[in-house]
Amino acid sequence: MDPIVRSPYPLPPRLRIVKIVAGFTVHLTYADGVEREIDLEPYLHGPIFDPIRNDPKLFAAIQIDEVGDTIGWPNGADIAPETLYYQGDPPWVAKPKPTRPARKPIPPKPLKRRTARAKAKISA
Repeated sequence: MDPIVRSPYPLPPRLRIVKIVAGFTVHLTYADGVEREIDLEPYLHGPIFDPIRNDPKLFAAIQIDEVGDTIGWPNGADIAPETLYYQGDPPWVAKPKPTRPARKPIPPKPLKRRTARAKAKISA
């Protein structure tokens, strides 16, 4: 019997209802009862989204994708359910670490001058 492997990620949120509010704004209702109004315009960029952004009838054909429990369109475009639910990157996506300012270079130590005695010892 295979061992049960638990994922470090939660299950994706399940979208149940999508309604167009105005323009590119939609009202989403999730299975857990969470409701959100989201402007999708920032997500509608790239070759697969250009026809949706430019054709109001195609945008209005928005539907719930049965496989991914997210929104999708007839041309195959969809948006990740986590992106919609968390309105951006989900909490488990690693944020880039802030970079530290460059350290100031340490100046070289000044050379010690050799005294007459030290010079005499070296030459002896």
